[in-house]
Amino acid sequence: MARKCTVTGRGTMYGNAVSHSHLKTRRIWKVNIVTKKVFLEDENRYVTVKLSTRALRTLRKKGLKAAIKDNGGSLNVIAPKKYVGYQSKQKQAASK
Repeated sequence: MARKCTVTGRGTMYGNAVSHSHLKTRRIWKVNIVTKKVFLEDENRYVTVKLSTRALRTLRKKGLKAAIKDNGGSLNVIAPKKYVGYQSKQKQAASK
């Protein structure tokens, strides 16, 4: 699994650790990723999203759809609707 925020697209960054004597060694900075279940009121369903904690603050302020729209993403790509057009056997029998 990629350590990447699905809303903002932030991922691992690379750079140099600089010592007191200015020796440079390669190092990485990892994003703080949290798996969160978010409720979409207009669709009446929960969506599981991997977010950075920075994006989680934005999510609480704006909401999921607005946060994704501001970052140029699409909700259908991040959390597609499952079982679109699917009916259980009980509903199929009741409709006949």
